[in-house]
Amino acid sequence: MSFDLILPFFRPIEHLVLSDTVSEIMVNPDSSVWIEEDGEKVHLHRIRFEQGALEAGLEVIANRFGKKLDADNPIMNLRLPDGSRLAAIIPPVVNPRPLLTIRKFTSRKFKMDHLIAQEFISGEAAVSLQNAVQRGDNILVSGGTGTGSQCTP
Repeated sequence: MSFDLILPFFRPIEHLVLSDTVSEIMVNPDSSVWIEEDGEKVHLHRIRFEQGALEAGLEVIANRFGKKLDADNPIMNLRLPDGSRLAAIIPPVVNPRPLLTIRKFTSRKFKMDHLIAQEFISGEAAVSLQNAVQRGDNILVSGGTGTGSQCTP
């Protein structure tokens, strides 16, 4: 499936969906739009969907992905063509309007030196991790949302 089939339903946030720096887009039931960019959450006061437009668009997108989104099936999770995760919830589970979250993969690839400088990992742990990668060890990364962001040693 191509983004060209989806983007018309996301016109107010299209530039955010296509952005390489935005890692999350959140449209709340109160119609407020928030993004996460560079680890900061920002409220975008000027972006709004027309009344009913987001819910109608989500229903069409669900159909295009072979899913149902209606009062009997008010929760939808799917993967977009670029691998991003879309979660949507519609009334009656949320009110007064739908909730939409798109968790994107940014094109930013962190270098180990950056992670050490930002104190995300110690130098000793970085060496240990690099050695494990070179040996081909299995590595489990766990934690909160965003844990496991792409890292290039």
